[in-house]
Amino acid sequence: MTRTLARLLLLPLTLGACAGKADDTGATDSGGSDGDDTASADGLRTLANCGGSIGSGVPEPFASWFDCVDIAVDGDNLLFQSVGLPPHKSPYYPEDDPNYEAFDTRTGDHYKNPNELSSQVLTLSIPMSPTPKGITITADMVNVSAGDSTEEYHAEVQGMGLDGTNLFTGTAAPGDDITAEEYTFDLWEGHPQNSGVYHHHGANPSALAVLVNRGVATSTTPGTNTVELFGLMCDGTVVIGCTELNGDSVSSAELDAQNGHVADVLGPDGSVFFAERYHVHACDALGRHLTPEIQYYDDGTCAGGGGPP
Repeated sequence: MTRTLARLLLLPLTLGACAGKADDTGATDSGGSDGDDTASADGLRTLANCGGSIGSGVPEPFASWFDCVDIAVDGDNLLFQSVGLPPHKSPYYPEDDPNYEAFDTRTGDHYKNPNELSSQVLTLSIPMSPTPKGITITADMVNVSAGDSTEEYHAEVQGMGLDGTNLFTGTAAPGDDITAEEYTFDLWEGHPQNSGVYHHHGANPSALAVLVNRGVATSTTPGTNTVELFGLMCDGTVVIGCTELNGDSVSSAELDAQNGHVADVLGPDGSVFFAERYHVHACDALGRHLTPEIQYYDDGTCAGGGGPP
């Protein structure tokens, strides 16, 4: 499954208006779920105006690396809330929306799906110290097919990306094929499902645009930065890029069938972001650029697994 990111490496992606500008107020106003009161004069939604807030006590990297989403500490959990609107142009916005642009067929091999994205109420409550289910994720469990295992993620809001949009698992709806669905992704590797939820199934430039805006990354092309974080799944699984967040290399021999393993996740300065945390490397060079399919932890908004709704 190397098609998508091989294509991404060839895309002439630039940040432009999509990246917005650095937020002068730092982590106290680095995301958004309302967006309307800070919209630009032409109505375009960008990282510069997508709104949101970071509550007191929210730890790193959430305090500095997320945008367009409200994050607050709620007891032992982190509470994420977002309207899920991408802070960049997409052919999946309504045609009369300032963020609409025509679909790029990329020499004819891509096609637009029939859905249109819309504002959502996305809420995730994720424990800061999730509990493992005690499973070993093997190749026979990871088949990129939804609805055939009680160990799969099942929540509608399966994860939160750095830009406040939804992360779905690395599968398509039952009866569909994710390798075919990838040809309906826009230039930011996202698309909406039939109720308008815009989402990503793996590594994507949109999350990296947030990191570029924060000075953490230098490119929106997945696989080209030392530090790449794409978001957090509803059970607490962290989705990152080809290296660890401190730049350490990763070998496929260390990873399970969905490119995951348990280890301390260290930040670029060596501080511990997540202690002994299961995390997945969405990385084409490591053989899998998709988000996880199997739920490792038994906590959070998606507690219990059980397959898609």
